[in-house]
Amino acid sequence: MKYDYSQEIERLEKSYQQALELVKNQSFTEFDQEIKNFVDIFIQKIETDKSLIQVMITTLLKKIIKPEQDIRLHMAKFINGYSARVLDTKVTTPFLKSKFPKYANKETAFLTKATRAEIIWNFEEGVKLPLRSKSLVEPFLKLIDKIENQTIDIENCLVYILSQLDLISQSQEIVFTETLELVDSVNIININTVMKMVERHFEEPLSSRLPVIVIFAIYKQLLKTVRRFENKILLPLNVHTSADKHGYGDIEIRDNHNNPFEILEIKHNIPIDRNMILDIEKKSANTKIERYYILTTYQDCFLNKDEEEYINELILKIKRERGLEIIANGIVNTLKYYLRFIEDYHEFIKTYTDELVKDAKNSTEVKDSHIQAWQIILQKYI
Repeated sequence: MKYDYSQEIERLEKSYQQALELVKNQSFTEFDQEIKNFVDIFIQKIETDKSLIQVMITTLLKKIIKPEQDIRLHMAKFINGYSARVLDTKVTTPFLKSKFPKYANKETAFLTKATRAEIIWNFEEGVKLPLRSKSLVEPFLKLIDKIENQTIDIENCLVYILSQLDLISQSQEIVFTETLELVDSVNIININTVMKMVERHFEEPLSSRLPVIVIFAIYKQLLKTVRRFENKILLPLNVHTSADKHGYGDIEIRDNHNNPFEILEIKHNIPIDRNMILDIEKKSANTKIERYYILTTYQDCFLNKDEEEYINELILKIKRERGLEIIANGIVNTLKYYLRFIEDYHEFIKTYTDELVKDAKNSTEVKDSHIQAWQIILQKYI
């Protein structure tokens, strides 16, 4: 008989309701300081290492439901092990997607280089864990050890994690609302102002997602006004790191028969090279794609003049032989050109802000710092 995970689902929901009650009453005194100290380390790193919080939730859940299971043996292939990945996929991921989508992994937290490594989570083997933040290896192993030996209150630990996720989400929601209200007061007078705002935002650290959102926002405007896009559909943005990304580029426009029509691939601070063009040609084979943009924020677009000339010749050759139009260009130039077709610059900035907030609510690619930086930029033009 197939295992239905109803016990785990109910237990997680119960812990979540307890967490909400504690947040509502601001009663965190019942949590042991040791729990706070350990969990807070991972909460502080959640924007860059969100998988570890999800791993902790899954691990705690397993230990609560089945105390005799050694949770350090997180793979079924280990002797006396269990599949943490299956539990995570069936229970934790759907739960986080419904309650805290920003911090949910697309499928499971057990697909990162570290969490899928065949390494037992004990002090002997665990030191080899390839965590993105090396400073988290020791705290991770110590917390796992405490969960395994139940030297901390594991039920309280789970409730504390969920309460912290709720607190973070509440504070972010306030910032999101402020940002959306702020944009209504902005006075945009010309293209140069828009370009200054956007280019300043691109300068933020870890900002590879921002150019994608900017181009997506301009296309939302173009689809309303440009004849070429009549009866065309702009697909919603997918999370950059998701396993089920669109089959072609970062942004897709489809025709009314759902065939790919125009595709955009966005690079941040990466020069366009010939291999990217060849890859586009390969991906576009046997499709109805008419135009494929590859855009970059890299200042000169290409590595050097020779590479630019080679790419231009290659693009002409593909156009002659295949009829596929490939456009390799800078994002700044492209955006500036497209803004000429937009009547209301404020509407574009509002769309960008809306999409920025929407993305920030559903993934950690748009960081809190990106939203805060955008607020500062908006305030300059009130």
